[in-house]
Amino acid sequence: ENEYVMKCIMRSLNVAKDDLLDVVSIVLEKLTSALGVVAKNPKNPQYNHFLFESIAVLIRAVCSKDSAHTSAFEHFLFPPFQTILQMDVVEFTPYVFQLLAQILEFRPEGAGLGDGYTSLFPPLLTPTLWERKSNVPALSRLIVAYLGKGAKDLVPHLMGMLGVFQKLVSSKANELFAFDLLRAIVMYMPQEAFMPRMKDIFQILLMKLQHGKTPKFVGLVTHFFALFVGKFGSQGYLDQLNRIQPSLGLMLLGQVWIPRLQSSSPT
Repeated sequence: ENEYVMKCIMRSLNVAKDDLLDVVSIVLEKLTSALGVVAKNPKNPQYNHFLFESIAVLIRAVCSKDSAHTSAFEHFLFPPFQTILQMDVVEFTPYVFQLLAQILEFRPEGAGLGDGYTSLFPPLLTPTLWERKSNVPALSRLIVAYLGKGAKDLVPHLMGMLGVFQKLVSSKANELFAFDLLRAIVMYMPQEAFMPRMKDIFQILLMKLQHGKTPKFVGLVTHFFALFVGKFGSQGYLDQLNRIQPSLGLMLLGQVWIPRLQSSSPT
């Protein structure tokens, strides 16, 4: 487990790029074999980091040229990834979530989630996974990737995802990831699935706006409201607010939107 050798491999893969297409199976098999070994006894963090980075470089180099290669990565990597998640190898789970998200993002349009990703999804909503700070960025990216590729298949898990959103938005450190998830739900899921829950979602946001108002949160919440207006119209947005309290939309306009515009340009 020589970290200098693995770092050299990573850089070589990064330089090779297009030339990897002809040998992707050979390289992937070698990296997967090395992953299986270190997963049993992680003891060299630098080596492990460069190993996962090598796999990430390989995925990006190959799948960006031909998304059909995602099936090969799923074939080789799913077994060791499942083992790592089942054994709860804490050092490796953030890497696994990141790579799963990367592969899923490259998955061909219209291909759906596939059996592997579908069976893997329910455990991703387990609360204990989200309690580890190191998991949150990669897990959030993975859930967003799921929604981008197969939102209709995830409708039965909407309440679980909203539970994750509520947990994340309650933390200043994780509120950015909460809005990543919420935006993906609104952008990709069928409207009839999440719209009945929008009143509850707006109430959660307004409660945080009332008791935990910071410039960062104001920026995040107004960005989400702007997305909602763009997708469902200004009247749809005002209707949601007025269901909570009459004239609440006008109140927010004066107390939140206008001060935000005066203090900083929208992004």
